[in-house]
Amino acid sequence: MLRRILAASGVRMRTTAVTIIALALALVTAGVVVLLLLEESLDAGVTQSARSTGRQVAIQLAAEGTKDLTASDVASTGDTEAVTQVLNGTRRVIASDPAIIGRPPITDAAPAPGREIIETKPLGIHGDDGDYRLVSQAVVGPGGTYTVVAARSLDSVTEASTRLTLLLVVIGLPLIAISGFAVYRAVGSALRPVEQMRRTVAEISTHDLATRVRLPPGHDEVHRLATTLNEMLSRLASAQSAQRRFVADASHELRSPVSTISTALDVSSRHPDSMGTDELVTVVTAETARLRELVDDLLVLARTDDSTDRPSHREVDLDDIVRAEAARVRAETSLEIEVRAAPAKVLGSEPHLRRAVRNLVDNGRDHARRRLRLASSTDGKHAAIEVSDDGPGVPPEDRERIFERFVRLDASRQRRHGGTGLGLAIVTGIALQHGGSARCPDRPDDPDYPGAHFRLELPALDRPGTEED
Repeated sequence: MLRRILAASGVRMRTTAVTIIALALALVTAGVVVLLLLEESLDAGVTQSARSTGRQVAIQLAAEGTKDLTASDVASTGDTEAVTQVLNGTRRVIASDPAIIGRPPITDAAPAPGREIIETKPLGIHGDDGDYRLVSQAVVGPGGTYTVVAARSLDSVTEASTRLTLLLVVIGLPLIAISGFAVYRAVGSALRPVEQMRRTVAEISTHDLATRVRLPPGHDEVHRLATTLNEMLSRLASAQSAQRRFVADASHELRSPVSTISTALDVSSRHPDSMGTDELVTVVTAETARLRELVDDLLVLARTDDSTDRPSHREVDLDDIVRAEAARVRAETSLEIEVRAAPAKVLGSEPHLRRAVRNLVDNGRDHARRRLRLASSTDGKHAAIEVSDDGPGVPPEDRERIFERFVRLDASRQRRHGGTGLGLAIVTGIALQHGGSARCPDRPDDPDYPGAHFRLELPALDRPGTEED
């Protein structure tokens, strides 16, 4: 029940409740320890007092016997707090404190000479039911063996314990109340910046992510929370900007083939003589293929962007993919294809990696003049696929930008295989999904392949040998 109540309350109430409970338990524990120590000390004092009283009478009996023993010798305080009784060897009372005159032996204890027996029991003197501490001592004197029983009331111990308990309660309750109030206010003050951050974040709309939460003073957990929130808002703003740019570019790219198809259909219907059926079918087929390619690329990009998408990974031979792509390009073009396929194994999704290599090869094919080189290699830690061509190349200032979405360089826009502008972005997405990278690095002058040079680098699975075709 208490757990459910605390779970339903806020952090402020939970912290205050836990503090009050912990403080109360600490005070109770400390109070119990103090009471036990006090009772032990007082109890030992009562026992020692009773022992001293009995010992005085025992010394007199050992020296003189009962010849000169009078009532005043066994009378202690004259009240019921302390009483003394003397028994002879036959357990007959021969002297008693005035408070218990005429009573039978107040104890059955029979200690041996030189020994003592300590008991706690009620004596019922004048209707008092409180406990007494009885110390029985045996002594040998003139006339035989005597037992001296000295009893002292424990009411003083009980009274002192009761007073201390009340004092602890009187002190403890206000202390708990003051501590709870202080903790409640302190937690509220500590959470005030958090509440301000919550309100600020709640007021931020999805249309404007420029607002940032105010950083509280200091470098504590609340300050770090505010810093993390601002960093998260910055990432959201960046992602939103990228999403808007992507949607704008995608809508533009999708609008172009749709507009072409719509225009061709409109011209064919209004002026059948200017565009025949065969020409219409050719235009619609080409634009439909372009549209389908664009949609497929967008779907692939969406999957690579999804961090929850985890394709099944297994061993993949990159050199086999290189050879397969080389054979495909040889069959489709008249380019001179050079293959340098060294064995390279990685752990990944073969369809995704095949798509990435194909995009690199198609990019090189579209820009190559006469030659295209495909290579795979490994250095033990990384496996790489490289695609080089003898085309116009990529300017240094554009070698990072070309991996962004819908980016086409001016030269590439004039090529016969325009493409969607997503091929290299897909390569980057697949590389990142496999823990690798895709880039267009600088390369030494190569008269045979002066154009672009692309490198797809992935974590290697092992260290294979080498071979060349």
